[in-house]
Amino acid sequence: MTVTPEAARRKEARLAMRLTPDQDALIRDAAAVTGQSLTEFVMTAAVARAEDTLADRRVFRLNDAAWTEFNAILDRPAKSIPELVNLLNEPAPWDE
Repeated sequence: MTVTPEAARRKEARLAMRLTPDQDALIRDAAAVTGQSLTEFVMTAAVARAEDTLADRRVFRLNDAAWTEFNAILDRPAKSIPELVNLLNEPAPWDE
């Protein structure tokens, strides 16, 4: 088994929460079905959700050439797309 940097780090932080009995049973059942410990299941699910939530809020870095290209794309004049114009001019289904 390969030890990943994550697994090699000592886990010192704790997270506690209160659950309803139904929530507790659901999470425990799901952990059991996946063959994970309760801690592993909850941690994996929480980390995945946190990563998804923060995915579009992350800092990204570009080298000078990529930054120049990125700015050029942003500075391009908008172009009209007839299909999009038609779609946006149609009444919404709930307005009919």
